[in-house]
Amino acid sequence: MSDAVSYWGPLCTLVQQLRCWVRMAYRSHGETLTGRWGQLLKMPTNSYLEVSDAVVPVADVEWVEVSTKSVFGGIAGRPLRLVEIKDDVVSGVREAGVTWDLREGIWSVDGIFDNERLQMVPFGPTPAKP
Repeated sequence: MSDAVSYWGPLCTLVQQLRCWVRMAYRSHGETLTGRWGQLLKMPTNSYLEVSDAVVPVADVEWVEVSTKSVFGGIAGRPLRLVEIKDDVVSGVREAGVTWDLREGIWSVDGIFDNERLQMVPFGPTPAKP
């Protein structure tokens, strides 16, 4: 198993299991781009990471953030609500054994909500081989 798979694989699994919202920043053509929040984080191959709006070589990933809130409802007349999943996210990243942090931030998803306060768990790039 490659370092990238052992690092990002457990996080991809966690995002899928908890239906977390994530976004990624990555290098492209000499600049850093920050993607939109979405619910996809997977590795289509051992050397690429995919989020809702991009497929990026893991070597170009600056960071990935995972929201500690999830969105429920908003379908078939049910009201939209944000649900705190921080304990599940923190427990999952501890089990994954990766380096992480907990930070305060503002979260917006186009057409759903704007400037919602939350905590997020950022992850850096795949660690280099020793």
